[in-house]
This record gives sequence, C-alpha cells and structure tokens, in this order.
Amino acid sequence: MPLTPGTTLGRYEISTPLGAGGMGEVYLAHDTALRRRPVAVKLLPADFSRDEGRLRRFEQEAYAVAKLNHPAVAHIYEIGESDGLHFIAMEYVEGETLGEMIHGERAPLAKLLKYLAQVAEGLAKAHAAGIVHRDLKPDNVMIARDGYAKILDFGLAKLVEPQKTSAADGDAGEAATALIRQLSSPGVVMGTVGYMSPEQAQGRVSEIDQRSDVFSFGCILYEAATGRRPFEGKDALDSLHKIVHAPVPQIKETNPGAPGELQRIVRRCLQKDPERRYQSIKDVAIELEELLQELRGETEPTRPEVSTTSGGMLSGGIESGGATTSGAQSASQTQTSAAPEAPRSASSAEYLAGQIRRHKTGAVVALAAVVLGVAAAAFGLYKLAERDRSASTARFQPGKVDRLTGTGNVRNVAISPDGKFVAYAADEGGRQSLWVRDVATTSSVQAVAPAEVEYTGLNFSPDSNYVYYSRAEKGATTGVLYQVPKLGGTPKKLLAGVDSSVTFSPDGKRLAFLRALGAKESALVVADADGTNERKLASASAPALFSVYDSAPGWSPDGKVIACGMTHAEANGLYSTVVGVNVADGTIRPLSSQRWDDIFGKLAWEADGGGLLMSAREKRGLFNAAQIWRLSYPGGEAQQITQGLSRYYNVSLTSDSRSLVAITQDMFASVWTAPVGRAGAATQLTSTPGARDGYCGVAWTNGGKILYVARKIARADIWVMNADGGSQQQLTDSEDVERYPSLTRDGRYMVFDMLHGGTSNIWRADADGGNLKQLTNGVFDHTPHCSPDGKWVAYLAASQLWKVPIDGGQPVQLTDQPSECPAFSPDGKLVACYYQSETSAPWRLALVPAEGGQPSKLFDVATTRNTSGSGAPRIWIVLRWTPDGRSILYVADSGGASNIWSQPVEGGKPVQLTDFKSDLIWTFDLSPDGKQLVMSRGRYVED
Repeated sequence: MPLTPGTTLGRYEISTPLGAGGMGEVYLAHDTALRRRPVAVKLLPADFSRDEGRLRRFEQEAYAVAKLNHPAVAHIYEIGESDGLHFIAMEYVEGETLGEMIHGERAPLAKLLKYLAQVAEGLAKAHAAGIVHRDLKPDNVMIARDGYAKILDFGLAKLVEPQKTSAADGDAGEAATALIRQLSSPGVVMGTVGYMSPEQAQGRVSEIDQRSDVFSFGCILYEAATGRRPFEGKDALDSLHKIVHAPVPQIKETNPGAPGELQRIVRRCLQKDPERRYQSIKDVAIELEELLQELRGETEPTRPEVSTTSGGMLSGGIESGGATTSGAQSASQTQTSAAPEAPRSASSAEYLAGQIRRHKTGAVVALAAVVLGVAAAAFGLYKLAERDRSASTARFQPGKVDRLTGTGNVRNVAISPDGKFVAYAADEGGRQSLWVRDVATTSSVQAVAPAEVEYTGLNFSPDSNYVYYSRAEKGATTGVLYQVPKLGGTPKKLLAGVDSSVTFSPDGKRLAFLRALGAKESALVVADADGTNERKLASASAPALFSVYDSAPGWSPDGKVIACGMTHAEANGLYSTVVGVNVADGTIRPLSSQRWDDIFGKLAWEADGGGLLMSAREKRGLFNAAQIWRLSYPGGEAQQITQGLSRYYNVSLTSDSRSLVAITQDMFASVWTAPVGRAGAATQLTSTPGARDGYCGVAWTNGGKILYVARKIARADIWVMNADGGSQQQLTDSEDVERYPSLTRDGRYMVFDMLHGGTSNIWRADADGGNLKQLTNGVFDHTPHCSPDGKWVAYLAASQLWKVPIDGGQPVQLTDQPSECPAFSPDGKLVACYYQSETSAPWRLALVPAEGGQPSKLFDVATTRNTSGSGAPRIWIVLRWTPDGRSILYVADSGGASNIWSQPVEGGKPVQLTDFKSDLIWTFDLSPDGKQLVMSRGRYVED
C-alpha cells in the first residue's frame, strides 16, 4: 500500500511519491532530525521484505553504495526499518537524466563525453571497492543542476569480492541476482535490455564482474554519439540475441562526424569476450579525457537527428515511463543535487585538468599535469599546451609527469631555469636539509646539511648555477638569505630580514623580496644580486599589506613589473589579491579583480609575459585546498588549473615555461587513546587507509564514549564510538562540514561549528545529533567549547574570542587581540586560549576572565605553528583543563613529533605527559575523570 504524505519512517517524513520499480518504491521525504534538504527514501515492498533473499539484496545495495566516496556516485544516508518497512534514505537530485540529455536536449557530443568521463571515474571508484553496478544505462545517470554527473541506483550491485555464504544463501544468491521472479512476472533477467553485457544476457552469472559494466558503458557511449542503442532489435529477445551474436556497429555509419578515436574506444568496450575488453573502466576514463582534450581544440562534433524508441526495462531500478524523483521527472532519479563542490574527477585517477589562456605568440608551451598517488601526493613536471593566435583559450594537454620524491617530507621546492635541476628542502625529525636533484639522471646531492632550522624561499640563480634560500631559526618569522652552489659547497650569507623567496630581474643583476616592517607595514625590497645596494621599492600599510610570509614576488620577463600577493583586511575578514609594482617608480596597481582567501608561494611568470602561475585558495575551508591558478596578463582573467582535495603550493617554472614543479600536500589522521602519563600504552582505535579520523575534533562523553569527526569525500561528520573503537555510529550527516564537537557537562547538548563554503557558524544539537539549532551568524565562527554550567559557548570569530548563550542570543566579546582555541575552566570563571598582545608579538598561553577583558595570566609555552608559516598555532589543536583546574594541557612539536604538555596555572615549568617519537597530534581531549587521553594523530605527506 503506497505511503501517504505525512507518514514517518524513522526520522523521515514522507512528502510525495516519486516512482516505483522492481526493487522498491521511492518517495520524496524530509529529515526531521537534521532538517537537511529533501531526501529520497527507497522503500522495499512488503512482499519483498518477507523474502530473505530479496531483503538481503536490498540491504546489499545500500551497504555497497554506502562504501563509495566519490562525487559521481550518489550518497546513502541511512539503512533503516520502521514498523516492519525496510528503507534506504539517499540523496535527491534535481536535474535531467543522461537519456533526456541525449534524446531530448540532443546535447553536443563533447558535452555528453564530459559527463561520461565523470561517470567512468565514479565507476572506477566503485570497481576499486569491489562493486559492480550491473544496470548501467542513460536513465541511471543524472546530470545535476550543478553540472556534474551522478550514477544512480546501484540496485543490482553485486560485490565482486568473495563472500561467505551458507547453503541457504546459495538459493537466493548468485542465480537469484541474475534471474529472479519479480513481482508477478516470471523469471526475468536482471538488467536492462540494450545495455546488458553478453554474459548477463546469457545468465553466465559467474562471469559477471566489472567488465560487464565496461560493456554497458560502451553501449552508452555509442548511444551518445549516434542517438541509437547499439543492439536495437524488434523486441527484447531480438535485442538480447544481437548483444550476444551481432558485430559491433560502426558509429560513422550513423554519425560520420564522430571522431574515429571514439569508435576505437567503443569497439573495445563492446567486445563479446570479457578478456578482450578494457580490463578496467579507469583505462576508458583516461582515454576519454584524452579525446576530450582533442575535441576542445576543434569544432565540437554534433550528433545526427535520430528518432528513437526506448526499449523496455526488464528489471532493476525503476521502470521507464513511471514517476520520477527529479524536477525533470525521470524514472530512476533517486538522488540529490546537493553534492559538495567537488572536482569533475576527484578519485585516485590523479588527473590534472584545466585550460590555459593562449599566449599572444604562437609558441609551443606545454603545461604539466600533477598526478597524485593513492597514498601520497605526487609532484611533477608540466607542459603548457600549444597556443594558437586565433582562439582565446588553449587546449590543455598533460605532458610528461615525473614524481620526484616519495618520502612525504618535502617542505619547499624550486626548478632551475634550464629545467635540469630541482632543489628542495627535506624535513627529517624536525631537522631540515637542502637537496638538489638532477632531473635527467634522478641522482640527488645534499647541498646543505641538516639543522634545526627552516629553509624557505628556494630559488635558482638565472644561470642555474646557484641555489638561493632563506634560513630561519625554528619559531622565527624572518630569515637570512644565503647562496650555495647547486651541487653543494660553502653557503654564502647575503642579506638579513628576508621574509619571502627572492625573484630575479630578467638580466639577473638584481633581486627582489618582501619584508615585514612591524605589524602594520610591509615592503617590496630590491637589491643587487650579491645582496648589496638594498633599497625599498614600494611599501604597503594596513589594512592592505604585501603577503609577506605566505607568498613571494615574481619579476616579469620584460623587467617592468614585479607581481606580489596583497592581503586586505575588511570587516568580514581577510582576502588576498595580486598586484603589480612598477619597477620604474614603485607605484602599485591591481593585476586582477579576482579575490582569493590566500595566496601561497611564488608568483611565476610565463616566458612571454602573457600570464603567471601561482598557488591560491579561493575560499576558506578544510576542503577548499590551495590549487594552481593561472592569471592572464594584462587581462587579469583567473583560471583554476588543478582540482581535488590535495593542496598544491610552491609553483616554480623554467625560463621557457615548458616545465614546472610543485608540491602537493595531503594530511592523514586516526584516533588513539592513552592513559595519562603512559603514552607507551597508546591504542589506535581507527585505521582506515587515507582517512582523517578526528583531525578536527575528538571529545569524551560522560558515558565514556568518544565523539570524533570523520571525513567522507568533501565533507566531515560527527561520529561516536565506544572507548575501544567499537560500535561506530554516525550522529550528523549533512552536505556541510561539522567540526570541533564539544559536549555540555550534563551530556544533554553537543555544540560544533558547521562549515558551508567559506562560511562557518556555531550550531547546537542534542547529544544524538538531532534538533539542530544555529547559535551564531558570523562569517567564520569556529572551535566552540561549552561552559561547565552548560549556559555558554566560547568560540573564535575574526581572530578574537566570543561567547554566545547555548540557547542562542547576543554574542559577547571576550578578547580584543588575536586569540585562538578557547577552553572554559572547570569552575567556569576563566577561558584558556592562545593569545597575542599585538600582531607581531609571540603567541602565548593566556587566561582570560569568562566575562571578558585582559588576560589575568600569560605563559610562554612552545606553541605549535601552522603550516602556512604565519607563526600562529594550528587552530584545530585545542586546549584542555585538568578536572581540578590546576593545569592546562596543550600540544607542542619537537623533533618532527607532537606531544601533550601540562602547564600549571600557578606557574612553573610545563610537564610532558606523552612521549611520542613520530606523527603529529591534530587535536585531543581529556576524559572527565582526567585519566584517559583521546587524540587524533597523523602526518602531512608532501612530495
């Protein structure tokens, strides 16, 4: 019996029916607990729920898809049961199906191939997890309103990996997956006629694996190019016969304008023998991307006008012609367009995609692709695509890619102007050394021995014979410029007070760099190449300063302009731009209207001066990592070149712009517990490869359980588990990012910040994640902590501390100077935090009255700096009090490892509580009884 509007299934309230099919009914619903955007609820019919085999397949669908983390695969929210009804809550997508785009919109072939390349990436992720779709077709691919493809309805998914089965399982297992009695129809084949593989059509169940999806994908490719199905017949049986016996049709017979390369790809996908097909959909994805690169440089081919009739679906998904789940009312849409802003291909495909504006000249310049490894980020050489005067955008083609290091400890990098050498700084246990690698022979030499310093601002001399670098003592914010022969030798000191990488004039006779002049002024300084004749070319004063510590200037090839990053302060926070300083008179002008959250590393000019490359983060947020951008000159158009969750920085170009080098950074984390004072007894609770468990939040509950933040794709949610790591359960699940959970002492509420795009606010929820309430409305409110009486929440906003009533209301400002990491004392009278008396002062541990005002005490402790080099503590490293209120716990790094220390409130030396020899501590919490620590530990991987 169909559900009526207002019916509730668990926490989901039914709104309207969307469709029905062999594997279930679908309804539009609302999550009453989390108040998320509409969701789709897939309900298993009553007679199915009485069939254990079918119930097992229904649950298999959900568990299989729930394992997948990819923007092209729809997300499963929950598998549930309510009053005997079994259901899956999943994403709801508004848009149109690929089938509608092919036959209704008649979209250009290049556009269709772009979406199919995304589908191939999503399938590659599924196949890597051991999941086969088994019912791939245009109506199971949704093009969401944000322009990205989503694979729908894994209702026929079969786990490829062997599973333990009993004799009873065999009756409704393999055979039932391929041939089942569906509703009242006797014995129909699982799949959709027209897209089945030969092994599916013949019921050869044991042969169905990921290569079956490759065949179905080939059918869709053919249909996208021609508007017809490749094996159309008079009826279903005729189509099945053609799938098994008919030769692969020729695309050019229907669409002569289609690329010949597409026919080759389709022909290999549609081989009858699985052994002769592509053995991996990943290979198809790569070839499609290469084909798309060619099409972008040509007139996009179109498809002929073909009238088609759709064949009947035998089972799986929801039958065509029925009700639908999208605004376009497509039969198999059961997902949502609320996906995060994810790259088109964010899987382990490791693909760098983008377009680069053409030079005014017709020079051949190839831009490189950075290929990320599965476990570590790669860094490599790139080539800029061939330029053409007649068009405004260049085709982007990956060049030869070399991963130069695999140690994960690279901190800075530069490529020599001639492209033959790469210099980089390596960190071993907190001691850094400088290395120079011969690109051709792959041999490396140590140019500068290890020391407990930081080597920043690497660059080569214009003749490629010397490496310039800035050496800063640990914790210092300024450095001394040195020069050393590229193959090692005695370093020569040139200049003090160098706060960025140097850049050389085209003739190599002068260099320029940035320097901080106190808290409210910075300067662009020019000197001779030997460090003499230093002079200030331009200065900038607050609220707009040169981005001294984060970015580095770049001298244009014509010698007339030096490009610099500029940081601007406004009421809503900070943003960065690129400006040009006139070398002749020091005047400053903007080079683009584009705003970024931050700009990192060098600004590297292209050889003909037609643009520059740089690393920048467009929006603040955990998943808005710095990417490589191109800024055209003098037009100022900004184009993002790289995509993904990894951070790219330290872009360095050769003098001919044919190759570049960059660093990629990834971060990994897992949750650990340890008795206080016994770090040797630490226990690792989570161990998912590549995960970031707890990286921005862990907390003990009064009941002895652990809250922790776990990342899935481009978002993070709050989970809870037992103290031994068991019974892991998700508490929050939205399209946004929930971080830094903190519980009230009575366990009634938890508070956290929720990140949406570049904005973050403080939210309150019941301890089980329900009944959300927004407490603040600032631009970037984060890192909350509950007062012991449960009435207030302290948090950080605009680099200062605030508190807000836990029931909502007017926020109260606590500090008027830069502050981080608030933590209420056990008696609620004080708030511990990191504090700066002024912008240029060192960070210290402070005690601030809970009512606000100046610190009552300040402690000089070893603060852990963030990775941007700004000197601030990592904001996700919290402070915690001991239950008796006598000490404050904090994290400090030494020797490449983090440990927890205790600072007595009455003064005295800090006491080290843990003695870890490796890995960093991202965040931690102390149990209510003060006996157990929970920590998120991990590392950065930079190559």
